[in-house]
Amino acid sequence: MLIEHQISLGASVEELANDAKCWVYTAKQALTDKNVSHVTQLADVFLSQWESHGKLLKGAFLIVKNRFLVVFADAEGDDMCGRAQDGQLKFIKELEEVTGNVFIDRMLIAYDNQGNIDVLPFTDLKSKIALGDINKETFFYNSLIQTKQDFQTNWHIPIANSWLV
Repeated sequence: MLIEHQISLGASVEELANDAKCWVYTAKQALTDKNVSHVTQLADVFLSQWESHGKLLKGAFLIVKNRFLVVFADAEGDDMCGRAQDGQLKFIKELEEVTGNVFIDRMLIAYDNQGNIDVLPFTDLKSKIALGDINKETFFYNSLIQTKQDFQTNWHIPIANSWLV
């Protein structure tokens, strides 16, 4: 997996618990180098201030393949408060404004297409399958994962092994 940038606070992704919360956001368009620079700077500030129940969260942020923003939070056995979860969503919305890109559209499906990552609306999936552009062996990026372990094992999988079929 090509990870362009990893920003961690308190621990690297590898050091976070397997049940650490994980959110994956798919970019409608690939991030430019300028976008990556802005996002990296803002993620560093966000992670340094991200708290749950008044305690700094152990978190990590990845930019993967210039198409995905991945946020991890390890509350170290505590439940994350709603304010902390809302905070990371507000941060992603801020990144949308800064980059002019779309990250929060859960109807976007990302899949491998001859070495590239293509993104399409979920509503176009059936037509792509009918045309033969996508089949059950096509790998897609599952943005509905919820933990670090899910990210490691169920994020990039064949469509045949996914909720899409």
